[in-house]
Amino acid sequence: MSRVTQLGIRNVSSSNREDYAAARAAGSKFFSVRDFRHMGTEGVLDEILDVPRYYVTIDIDWFDPSIAPGTGIPSHGGFLYYEVLETLQAFIDKCDIVGVDLVELAPDYDHSSVTAMLAAQLLMNFIGFIFEARQS
Repeated sequence: MSRVTQLGIRNVSSSNREDYAAARAAGSKFFSVRDFRHMGTEGVLDEILDVPRYYVTIDIDWFDPSIAPGTGIPSHGGFLYYEVLETLQAFIDKCDIVGVDLVELAPDYDHSSVTAMLAAQLLMNFIGFIFEARQS
């Protein structure tokens, strides 16, 4: 099975209604930040975990721009660091992660480099959690 699950949607994107409907018809799932906060980590994971292996793409604009301003499309109301970290850790506890990438980091928009530091810290911890889970 191959589909896409998106967490943290908060804004209108370049997709139109037909694209969204086609993605849903193909099995893709979408959860806004508000959905996620209402359902909680376990509630969302219960909805999306139906295959044993996952590839994870982390879009840096998943985070609130107050902690990650270095992205091309900052949008308020995003996730905070520990919400993301704890979700990724819970995800690892329930399935096998086969790959990860991080996109949308735009250092030119963040002269303090806090976004790059957040991205590096998140990836370091996520990869560490993956290796730790595989040692168990």
